[in-house]
Amino acid sequence: MSFVLKRSPFLKTPVAYAVIAIFCSVNVYAEQTGIESEQKKIEKIAVVGATTNSEITTQQLDDYQANDLEDIFRHTPSVTVGGSLGIAQKIFVRGMEDSMVNVTVDGAPQTSTLFHHIGRVAIEPELLQSVEVQAGAGEATSGIGAVGGAIRFKTKSANDLLSKDEKFGGIVKGSYFTNDGHKESITLYGKVADKVGVLASYVNVDRNNVDDGNGDEIPGTASEQTLGFVKLNAELTENQELSVSYENRKEEGKFGKQTNWAPLEDDPLFESWGERETAVLNHTWYRNNYLNLETTIYNTESSFKRELYTWDASIKTTGFDLRNTSDIGDHSVTYGVEHKVDKVHAQSYEDFGGIFDEEGNVTGVYLQDHWQVTDNLLLSFGGRYDAYELDHNGIEANWVKIDGTWVIETDANGDPVTTSSGFSTDKQDGFSGNIGFEYSFTPNLKFSAGYAQALRGRQVADAFTVGELAPNPDLSPEEVDNTELGLVFNDGTWLFETSLYLSVINDVVFDKFKGSEGVFYENIGDLETKGIELVAGYQGNDFDIIVSYNHNNVELNNATFVWADANDASGYSAVNVDGVELESYEYGGLGNAIGDSLNVNINYEINEQIQLGLNYNHVASLNDIEVFHRSMELGWVTELETVDKPGYDLVDIYVTYMPTNSLKFNLSVQNLFDESYRSHGSVADYGHIPGYESVVGINESGQDIRFSVSYQF
Repeated sequence: MSFVLKRSPFLKTPVAYAVIAIFCSVNVYAEQTGIESEQKKIEKIAVVGATTNSEITTQQLDDYQANDLEDIFRHTPSVTVGGSLGIAQKIFVRGMEDSMVNVTVDGAPQTSTLFHHIGRVAIEPELLQSVEVQAGAGEATSGIGAVGGAIRFKTKSANDLLSKDEKFGGIVKGSYFTNDGHKESITLYGKVADKVGVLASYVNVDRNNVDDGNGDEIPGTASEQTLGFVKLNAELTENQELSVSYENRKEEGKFGKQTNWAPLEDDPLFESWGERETAVLNHTWYRNNYLNLETTIYNTESSFKRELYTWDASIKTTGFDLRNTSDIGDHSVTYGVEHKVDKVHAQSYEDFGGIFDEEGNVTGVYLQDHWQVTDNLLLSFGGRYDAYELDHNGIEANWVKIDGTWVIETDANGDPVTTSSGFSTDKQDGFSGNIGFEYSFTPNLKFSAGYAQALRGRQVADAFTVGELAPNPDLSPEEVDNTELGLVFNDGTWLFETSLYLSVINDVVFDKFKGSEGVFYENIGDLETKGIELVAGYQGNDFDIIVSYNHNNVELNNATFVWADANDASGYSAVNVDGVELESYEYGGLGNAIGDSLNVNINYEINEQIQLGLNYNHVASLNDIEVFHRSMELGWVTELETVDKPGYDLVDIYVTYMPTNSLKFNLSVQNLFDESYRSHGSVADYGHIPGYESVVGINESGQDIRFSVSYQF
């Protein structure tokens, strides 16, 4: 190793952890020739795009008592989460929505969107052992459709919690938060046989409506969440390991019609129910330098049902990833195949309104080589081939107008009169490659550069609009080009990092609402993200501080809009526009403009029992964002308008006290100074525009004091 870690808190800072992971992985590779198979369990190297990757540890989540996605990514520079309501939260990586990112839980993808006004990722922080963020397209092993990067959630197992000689243990934990609710959890884990461990967790969260920084209650933010989780891990032989897990997460509450908008004072709220079930099997076989096999088989089912429209939607994803790594001389080559099937089903659970199904199939084969050319130069190159196919089927009710009221037409037996329809997309496939290198000037100073491509075909549709789809035979797959440069210095005490990136998704696909034509998937232009990340840090024996700065622009170029034009004989003209800043009201599913951010993270270990920390986050304002490009095309408005995203400053603190090895007290305060703000990951405020008074994203929670007690036995 090129440095020695003096204590663990330094690892809690995401960007710092990423840098450490890079150094560790490169040196692991350099030392791998001839090492025993047990050491092969260390995760493989990532070179292309690695300097902007990050990892969040379970200790960081515990310190700040994370309750939702916003808490998980609160201190990660390249990630923004919008919304104080868990079920409506959406993740933005470098300004790109999580629908552009390959999100997995223990290798199981979380696919597509149940409803465009809610998030598509639901996870309980209590489960997590770590969270890895790959910002931007990377190596061939990144997974299917990773045009915007990847987020990998990894859950805990019994081995993570048992000490060396323990056979059984448990953790009982209770939390209270002033804004506003409580949380209880119990986790039991143990060895049911010498080499077989089992972990079981149950978590209950009950939240009332939260107050924003002005002290105003935010209606429609109360919810109840429950989680059940079981994981078995077994050492089958000296070289084989197996884990099987099952997770069931439920969330329900009364939410607004547009769940991620702030309801007006007199707006009704509607009962809604969300659920996700995930089952995953992971198997590893470390046989020798040539056979290091990893297998993942998964099944995920997500559903969302609402009282409004009595609509019930579900997505089922099944698939596998089979990969092998062979070390041949100075080369470490990973190659494999993965296959995924997504099935969307939507229908009314009361009066018949139609039944709609989509099935998407994608198969990918990939290869990635890491070649230690010299002691100082590591070269990485690879490629993957992906093929997408999709089928759509629908049974629609016929509507007729009787006495001025639209009703479903029925036959002589009183059964609905229906019309069936279906279409299939042409096979969308292609090859995407990558190449990168890392050069070590000294053991502490390294420079890296990488270029990566990725390809993504048509995905299954939003389950709440799948019944309104019209086919587009001219739709092309998305193709991304991502370029990154990185320079890192780390001697174990001082850390400096700079990263530059430019990513362009060519022919980005958007589910464009076309008025009377319904929803139409269309290539609408080129989505560009570019930016810089800077990190500086110091780690002492009992103190560390990390300062990070993130600047990112996300915009749509080469976009063609058809607008009314009185000077044209047809009354319309096509206008090609560059530099369209994304705002998630119009471009939900693509991205959201995020202001520059400055983050300062400090941790101090007073003694072995007491540790405290502070995090300061400044987000700069974004003003005069032009909006309504699409609304003008639809004829809803006659001119462009502008919206602002005010900046904000947040301070979070925590103190942990462990009087014994078993008992732990934690006090944390989120938003210490009660800042009133709306995350840049939320829908902006359109309330000043006539006719758009209700289009306002939900404010974030004001000050929240969280206290928890946990006992481990």
